[in-house]
Amino acid sequence: MSEDQPTYEQKAARLDEILTRLDNSETPIDELARDVKEGVQLIKDMSETLRKVEMEVKDAFQELEEQEQKSEG
Repeated sequence: MSEDQPTYEQKAARLDEILTRLDNSETPIDELARDVKEGVQLIKDMSETLRKVEMEVKDAFQELEEQEQKSEG
């Protein structure tokens, strides 16, 4: 991830801020659509990150399993 891109944790914190403002009706009506769009984009980005991490973890465990099978047989 490049330096100008927020981390997953930073995105989660920003999403939490937006949701808290929306939940508490603190978002001015003029900013409502912008906040909702930003929240949706954050959710999409975070879901994609989780999907990539899940695939990397699965691949790592599959490699480990294959290595163990080779060493056993």
